[in-house]
Amino acid sequence: MLLNNLYCLCSVFIVLIVFPHKAKSSDIVITILSQNNNYSVNLATNLKKLILSQTDQIHNSQLGKVQLLHEEFPDDGSWTIIPIIKSLIDRNTNAKWFLFCEENSYVDYGNLLKLISVYDHNQPVWMGYGLKDKTPSIVHHYLFEDDDNKRLAYPLFAAGFLMSMELLSSVVDKMKPSATFSIDASFELAQLIDHKLKHMPLTFCLKQSSTCVVHPQTERYKCERKVAKGSIYFAVKTCEQYHKSRIPVVKSTWGGEAVHIEYFSDQLDPNIPTVVFPNITNTDHGFCSKTMSIIKYLSDTLAYYPSFKWIVITDDDTLLSVSRLASILSCWDGQVIALGQRYGYNVQGTPSLGYNYITGGGGIVLSMNLVHKLTKCKCGSPQSPDDMVLGICLKSLKATVVHSPVFHQARPQDYADEYLETYPIVSFHKHDGVDPLRIYRYWLYQDSSFGHDEL
Repeated sequence: MLLNNLYCLCSVFIVLIVFPHKAKSSDIVITILSQNNNYSVNLATNLKKLILSQTDQIHNSQLGKVQLLHEEFPDDGSWTIIPIIKSLIDRNTNAKWFLFCEENSYVDYGNLLKLISVYDHNQPVWMGYGLKDKTPSIVHHYLFEDDDNKRLAYPLFAAGFLMSMELLSSVVDKMKPSATFSIDASFELAQLIDHKLKHMPLTFCLKQSSTCVVHPQTERYKCERKVAKGSIYFAVKTCEQYHKSRIPVVKSTWGGEAVHIEYFSDQLDPNIPTVVFPNITNTDHGFCSKTMSIIKYLSDTLAYYPSFKWIVITDDDTLLSVSRLASILSCWDGQVIALGQRYGYNVQGTPSLGYNYITGGGGIVLSMNLVHKLTKCKCGSPQSPDDMVLGICLKSLKATVVHSPVFHQARPQDYADEYLETYPIVSFHKHDGVDPLRIYRYWLYQDSSFGHDEL
């Protein structure tokens, strides 16, 4: 009897060795492009839970991992994707597919499995919602092909994009980071990859449908309440040259929405009125001394007014919606942050030397508790670029720099139409070659929604 039992145990052992339990595949790695602030982390965490809840219902889901960008790759330049490609490959050697999406996206995992079942991961596959510039754009260094077939297509991050391991592996040897500016991660990634993005609008979607693998969720920035307009202070940088041209535009548009607004110039003008710092020389670029003087002035003056929670520094040719800004800020109420459109300098090179900064034209939003800390910032010269100097200072303070696609350093025509349809609009910049009143009316005037009304 004992021998029979031993024989049975040995037989089971042999079967387990010869016919092991089939392990679940780990073909797919999903990276949620999260940022390290409470609002973004909450969205990203909820999306991760949503994806995992879907995979729990699928036998052999092929999921390797769902990772949050700010946790897995905390360096300043990870948002540009390029610096993390090699690490993605090294950490996920068995993966076949890499899906990227924003934290406000929705991922249909079942549709993702259907999609990859008809493609070969051993081929250089890249698919998403392809954007194309309609005119030469300053944010893309005016790189433009008149032939639409030759024009660079770049993925809309909010709609997600999918890459095969073969494609990612082919990119590694081409990466040569240098001390350059990072402005639009999507466009710059497309420049690096020597393979045309496959435009799949019914799979990587602008709006929800049954065929979508990824689509943006419509509730982005729908936080509990608006902050009070009276808690926001606006500082507008100007000079005498634009007192009669740009300032009337501000006053007749968004300036009328602002409860607290002051204009900082090189000349006193009681009709505006302006604030002048007598010891600050006006410059035709950079404006570092003026901006740092504004920050010092606000730290000293507004410290006695606890009702002020936010400071917004703008150019005199910035257009924005105060009402929508009040809605956006409610998502970060109480946090110590700098908010706006993020650019990077040298963030794809040596992480210790690079830094992110909020580009000034779209508006630099600072929590009041951060303003007091920024008084220690120093300018290399009066004409040093103020937004970049602030970026260096923010990094030294270990302050949180939050990117939001609702702010825009350029004009509406400098962005792809679908990109502008995907996000709410809070600001544009520049009056050159446009009618600023028309832009304000079309894109920014409506008080209660994030769309735009027809003229």
